Amino acid sequence: MWDIVNSAVMLIGKVLQKDQVKIIIDVPEDLPKTRCRSQQIQQVVMNLLTNARDALNSRYHGHDENKTISVCSRVFEREGEPWIRTTVEDHGTGISTAQMERIFEPFFTTKARDKGTGLGLSVSHGIIAEHLGELTVESEEGEYTRFHIELRVNNNWSQMSDDQLAGEV
Repeated sequence: MWDIVNSAVMLIGKVLQKDQVKIIIDVPEDLPKTRCRSQQIQQVVMNLLTNARDALNSRYHGHDENKTISVCSRVFEREGEPWIRTTVEDHGTGISTAQMERIFEPFFTTKARDKGTGLGLSVSHGIIAEHLGELTVESEEGEYTRFHIELRVNNNWSQMSDDQLAGEV
């Protein structure tokens, strides 16, 4: 996951810097690997970083010490199996309870019409589901938002050919 997160941050880094958003990365390099389509997982991370940046820019205009995004990955256990959870957190505008109920629906967006299509989180949710994982959200309006990408370490993708897989996390 370290490589994927760092690649995503490198792609969006200049935009974050321009917007005066600080990014804090806490992703150990020695996390267990899981087979995945790395470009798709990178797309999910990029989407979450972009959404976090937008939320921060909506709440803070210019520089603010709270204008930060944190990305953290850890191993945890579920039903005796190891999983990797990567959390993207911001302290921007947060998401209302009503919006959270629809956040993964296609074409649903909390942004202005000229700012988003409402497909990013829907597509991201689908990508993680295809990887036999889960994408979840927790938020408090006006306080914070945390998106959790949870992927099994052993997702049984070993039966797929290497041509079907783009890489490992």
